[in-house]
Amino acid sequence: MNITQEVQQDKWQAYAESHSQGSIFHTPYMFDVYRSLAGHIPFALFALDDSGQIQGLLTGFRQIIHGGLLKQLSTRAVLMQSPIVSSSEALDALLTSYAEMINGKAVYTEIRNHADTCMQRDIYHNQGFTLEDHLNIIVDLSLAETELWSQVHSKRRNEIRSAQKQGVEVRRLGEDSLPEAYAILQEVYSRARLPLSPFGFFVTAFKDANPAMGLRAYGAFHRQRLIGTMFTLEFKNTVIDLYAGSLAEFYSLHPNDIIPWEVFRICKENGFQVFDFGGAGVPGKPYGVRDYKKKFGGAMVNFGRYELIHSRLKYQLAEIGFKLAQKTGLYASKA
Repeated sequence: MNITQEVQQDKWQAYAESHSQGSIFHTPYMFDVYRSLAGHIPFALFALDDSGQIQGLLTGFRQIIHGGLLKQLSTRAVLMQSPIVSSSEALDALLTSYAEMINGKAVYTEIRNHADTCMQRDIYHNQGFTLEDHLNIIVDLSLAETELWSQVHSKRRNEIRSAQKQGVEVRRLGEDSLPEAYAILQEVYSRARLPLSPFGFFVTAFKDANPAMGLRAYGAFHRQRLIGTMFTLEFKNTVIDLYAGSLAEFYSLHPNDIIPWEVFRICKENGFQVFDFGGAGVPGKPYGVRDYKKKFGGAMVNFGRYELIHSRLKYQLAEIGFKLAQKTGLYASKA
């Protein structure tokens, strides 16, 4: 098995599209988006067979939280999805080459699994990865709308009806609405002391999107005022909830309740079959976001996250720094 960092983009895209577990995070589109983002260095490794055909793909980025003297202690590697492979041999070869490539360049690596890897866990464990529980909620958009509605918690249904009665409407946003929608996210994430990608990320992701895939934006309006928003990533049959929030002064209109439901409906009408809520925290640990998402129905899954520590000392020092930064709202270590 030959491991390389260079393949033709059309072959790369085709492999991500054809693989049953291929996600938007496996595509050259997201590689280019992250490449435009300050403090992010994307990477991609490909496993090729003797005929040059792709048999596996691993993508992610190094994230530099602080520069200068703190760079060595504040750089992590994140794979927003599991590697996709056509064989166990390809996965083992990819992880071996990855460990060699990342050595000395990151404190730790986190793989945010988007699918069940139970049949591959021995390979990850043999490569030094440890698996931690982490939940997500997946909504089956292929169900009839009446069935989707019945899965929504009764209180949430009442709040959605209330939003509708008060004239709140949800629709797709165009590029001209990005600044206003981003300003809403800034207010929400600043208040929650959570990290938010810079505006340039949204501009690039929106500009580089095409009808088949990319970043989409939805907005909740009341009397033509944008009061809430949701940004999603759409690829193949799946929609991923990336960022969402609404203005606190309009909470009585229930924008946070109607937006997910209307996005379900819009995406279902456009042929999507899966809505991925993008994470629901650690089992057994209180998490308000999980409680909120659960009320929209769907299935709770625990695909977990793999972690590989490259330097135990640097990791311990970094954890102290991450916790301090989290308290000040500069960074969330396990975002």
